Amino acid sequence: MEHHSATLPSLLLLLLTCLAGFSTSETGDGGTGEETSYGPSSVEIDGVNVVTVGIPYFFECTANCFPVCKYSWTRGNVTTQGTMLSLQLLHTMPTETITCTVVNPETGRSASAQKTMQVTAGPSNIQISGPTYLTAGAESSFSCSASCYPSCSYTWVVSWNGQVLSTHEGDSLSLSPYTSTVIAETLMCEAQDTVSHLFISTTLTLPVASISSISIESPGTVTMGQTYSFTCFAACIPTCSFTWEYMGKTFQGDRTEIPILHQGEKRKFASHLDITFSDYSKIEPLTCVATNSISGASINSTVDLTVIDPISVRATSGTLPVAGKSFSLQCVGSQNPASITWLKNKEPMSASQTVHFTPDNVTMTFSPLLQADDGSYQCVVAQGPIIQSSVYEMQVNYGPSSVVISGVDIMTLGMPYEFQCSASCYPACEFTWSWGKKTSRGPKLSLQLVEPEETQTLTCTALNPTTEASVAAQKTLKVIDGPTNIHISGPAFLTAGVESNFTCSADCHPSCNFSWVVTADAQPPITAQGSTISVDLSASAFLLDVSLECKAQETVSHLYIDKTLQLQLASLSNININGDSAVAIGSDYTYRCFATCTPSCEFTWRFMGKTFESDQLDLTISDYSNIEPLTCEAKNTLSNITITATMNLTVTDPFSVRASSQAPPVAGRPFSLLCVGPQEPNSITWLKNQHQVLASDRVQFSPDNTTITFSFLSRDDDGLYQCLVVEGENRTIHDNTLVVVVEGGVPTLSVGYLMKVNYGPNEVLIKEANERPVGQVMLVQPGSTTELQCLSQCFPVCLITWFYQGTALSTNASISFTPVIPPYAAALSCVASNPVTGQNGSAMTTVEVPDGPTNVIIAGPAALEIGVTASFSCSAECFPSCTFTWTLYGQTMTGAVIDITVNRHVSKESISCQAENTFTGETATANETLSVSDPHWCGC
Repeated sequence: MEHHSATLPSLLLLLLTCLAGFSTSETGDGGTGEETSYGPSSVEIDGVNVVTVGIPYFFECTANCFPVCKYSWTRGNVTTQGTMLSLQLLHTMPTETITCTVVNPETGRSASAQKTMQVTAGPSNIQISGPTYLTAGAESSFSCSASCYPSCSYTWVVSWNGQVLSTHEGDSLSLSPYTSTVIAETLMCEAQDTVSHLFISTTLTLPVASISSISIESPGTVTMGQTYSFTCFAACIPTCSFTWEYMGKTFQGDRTEIPILHQGEKRKFASHLDITFSDYSKIEPLTCVATNSISGASINSTVDLTVIDPISVRATSGTLPVAGKSFSLQCVGSQNPASITWLKNKEPMSASQTVHFTPDNVTMTFSPLLQADDGSYQCVVAQGPIIQSSVYEMQVNYGPSSVVISGVDIMTLGMPYEFQCSASCYPACEFTWSWGKKTSRGPKLSLQLVEPEETQTLTCTALNPTTEASVAAQKTLKVIDGPTNIHISGPAFLTAGVESNFTCSADCHPSCNFSWVVTADAQPPITAQGSTISVDLSASAFLLDVSLECKAQETVSHLYIDKTLQLQLASLSNININGDSAVAIGSDYTYRCFATCTPSCEFTWRFMGKTFESDQLDLTISDYSNIEPLTCEAKNTLSNITITATMNLTVTDPFSVRASSQAPPVAGRPFSLLCVGPQEPNSITWLKNQHQVLASDRVQFSPDNTTITFSFLSRDDDGLYQCLVVEGENRTIHDNTLVVVVEGGVPTLSVGYLMKVNYGPNEVLIKEANERPVGQVMLVQPGSTTELQCLSQCFPVCLITWFYQGTALSTNASISFTPVIPPYAAALSCVASNPVTGQNGSAMTTVEVPDGPTNVIIAGPAALEIGVTASFSCSAECFPSCTFTWTLYGQTMTGAVIDITVNRHVSKESISCQAENTFTGETATANETLSVSDPHWCGC
């Protein structure tokens, strides 16, 4: 890096003395000479106009002054004395101002001068940014930067071997190599301060990366099993790396640099690769790729190698491979038959039920040949290097099979149809069609029938031209003359104001268009398109008959068929009841029901739980209810749609039955009823469910019959209680609605009192769902869930509370119960409480959870003597109980205790006892081995 500075101004080292005048005096006559003081004037500052930070500068102040003047300098807050000022700035600023003041001490006069300089800094820290190399044929971008104040300008010089190639202005540069022969270029960037014109420069030498002229030196033809050398050449700057690609694999060859023998030649590199050819391919490309080590640019060269294979696979005969027949392949050219391996699609083959090899592996036979045997066959020979033969592509001839005729099943006369015949076949089959006395060739058939006939049989015969085998398929076609089987589906009638949907269908080929016409008396017809129509006729039309016509027309032949449906229109509206709404008990009334109905209606009356059929109702009011609804229902006889009208009948001046107290009727307790009315009756008769009530041990009447008293109530006292009151002159009335005959004046039946006796709880039970009640003990499996119900005879319904292990469990009548263990036995109860009677009842069971068997123990003597009976017992921890099964001599016995007598000379006997839980079926077993002795045996 070089740093240059501008020429500094010369420093004035000689002080100038200005004399306004000088005279010599002569004293010839004794005279005297004097000089007068003046100044200062013409004050000037000599020095540069631009200063650079860090560089020292000198300034001089001059003035006309006599005698000698005094000089002072001011810069900011700093003051110095003398005619000379030394200045060196340490920081950048826009400008710097200095002031020189001159004072004449004789006259006391002063004068000053100012000088303002521009301030610059630098340049310094210059650098070039960009890539570290140039690429032939491509532009590279560079930028230059430096520290300058206020700013810098930049100049570029591009040179090669001292020769200037180009110059550029600006802080950035886009550059490509000058010529293809240049191997390096030098960049110089000069940064110059725009004010001080000081400058600084730096250089960068860049190599030119290039790659070209790639070629491969190789033989054009190679032989299987031989090794060949290949060399790849490329001109590279600075260097290249090489890779080779052959038959899907990549290789790294060695690399050498070729000397440059003539001036102007490019640096060349070469890569060498040795290949031994062991895999056959008639023509296989060999590619060399050269990659520049700096730029990463790459080029490639490819040569096609013709591979000669001395080993081949051939058929043993001139016959074609046909599925179902025998066929053989032979490995030809091998000098070492024992080393032959057969490949199919590059995978080794082995013998099978249909593939066989000769002992020397030279011949492979397919017996029979299958369609799946299609593939690429090679033989691999290991004679020195492993060599693969040329490929024999075998395409098995097969078929025909799976002959199929595609097309319609129904044909319309006069319409053309296309049929397609296909078959599984190699090579492609030839097809022949026949129908009637006509034939046609080819896989497709265009057919148009013009003569009426019910059916037509179509036959397609597929022929393999190589195997000469043939197979035929048939298709029976139904022949029709236009669309058929038209049908309209939907409701059997129309309902006014309700949308009804109808669908039209027909047998059409290939398809039909549907159109509709709806006519209703004199109204304009309604038309629609499509297979479905929605019909909605207004109720105000009063139409009786509606005609619905559908027309189905084939889309191709335009033949059509139509169908008409006659429908009735059902309507129902405006129902009302005509008659009195205020009635008195014992009087007769007539009511009529009216409705607007097409075609007709049926009427049904409902009053006090009874039903009557007719549009007119004759009614005698004999029972009291403050307000009782009278309902008439009209039903359309066609659509069965119904509408109703209701009139509330108000009954005046009633008698009624009431309880004598606020206490509810409870079974087992006394209870009284009163007959209350507006006047004193001549006689009162008490009825229960319209039957007369007679006095008994439990039922008494007051002297005037106004009160009926039960000494204690029972559940059988449930019912509707009424008093039949007779007023006026005596006469006999037979009322067919009552069982009792009343004598007297006008009878009046009171408003009833419906008594429901409260009782219970009685007979509280715990039972399993859909099972009988549980007993005092309920066995359940551990972890199981049992559905339980708490039942009681109770009115109203009792409140239920379950308790388990002394703790409240649930307040539902039904529970899903899962036992908690331990303990294995705990109380489960349900309590039924009647909130009206205040009575309680309960049921309880003990829940027992089976356990065991565990700790199975066999108790008895530890040894046996021959001929002596010994007793053994078996026990186990088991709940609820266990049964015991013994195994001895291969036989089984049951019971907790058994007796054993040994009658054979053995050294030991084995016994086992199995305990089985009687509820769960779980088992556990104990085994014992007992020594056997015979004290009476001498051993002889």
